Amino acid sequence: MYKNILVAIDDSETSRCALAEAKHIAKTSQAKLYIVHVVDEVLLNMHGHAMLDMGSADSAVSNLRRAGQTLLENALTGADGIDAEAVLLEAQKRRVSETISEKAKELSVDLIIIGRHGRRGLATLLLGSVAEQLAQISNASVLLVRKH
Repeated sequence: MYKNILVAIDDSETSRCALAEAKHIAKTSQAKLYIVHVVDEVLLNMHGHAMLDMGSADSAVSNLRRAGQTLLENALTGADGIDAEAVLLEAQKRRVSETISEKAKELSVDLIIIGRHGRRGLATLLLGSVAEQLAQISNASVLLVRKH
């Protein structure tokens, strides 16, 4: 059914649910599974670190990269019998959804799986959720997974 599946992960419970779903679908479909995490330096500004000097900003981004790589390495555990590959991406002043969508297109992905946090309110209204943005802009089918 599916040949190439991409699952986008962060360090959330819904992301872990999406990863489990992606592993299951990849195994039953005998599909290639790309597990991706996006390093997003915009998060530094959102968490009150907007005043970081360039040296500490570079260090903070390096820390985000290392944490992302560890997250991906952990995600590969339990992928026995699945052709899985971990991919660390960087948003580089683009939306996370655009970064994921572009990589999915490059990899000829036919299914993107992502956790849906279910947040509401001003932040979602102004920024939109990554999952919802992906569903709108992606050429591939998008499966939104809720915590279960």
